[in-house]
Amino acid sequence: MKSQAIIGDVAEPRFDGRPRHYVDVGWGDAAKHRQLATTDTGIEVQIMLPRGGFLREGAVLAESAEGIVVVRRPAEPAIVVHFDDNTGTDGARRMMLLGYLLGNQHAPIDVEGSAVYAPLLTSSEAARRMLADLGVVGDVASVAMAGNGWSRTSGSHDDHRH
Repeated sequence: MKSQAIIGDVAEPRFDGRPRHYVDVGWGDAAKHRQLATTDTGIEVQIMLPRGGFLREGAVLAESAEGIVVVRRPAEPAIVVHFDDNTGTDGARRMMLLGYLLGNQHAPIDVEGSAVYAPLLTSSEAARRMLADLGVVGDVASVAMAGNGWSRTSGSHDDHRH
């Protein structure tokens, strides 16, 4: 099966009742416009989207008599920090330092509701040690990130160079 465009969102009424075939696309592959994927039911999908696209959670990539192919974001290891656990002036200072360190690594971040998530780019032990050294209350856990794209950071701009 081929997909050359995102044809809709799984929540649209026109897809109600259709069999769904999910393709897991991790955060690191969500911006890749050409890839080969296999759905949870074994259907091979050639994804050939225009440059600049983003495979968001719930995007419908193809439909046929067999059903629809839907992007699903799997849980992946991440640094997870809840804002309510890091309040006050000291909490703000520690969170700014965490943002500074993540930015220097060009790590993308996902700010959703009351938490910030960053993909684990090192070992769990090193990430926990970094949080402890900064005094940031947080942990490493598996979560689905960037379901609708990343929060805009310097790492999100193609013209950002060193």
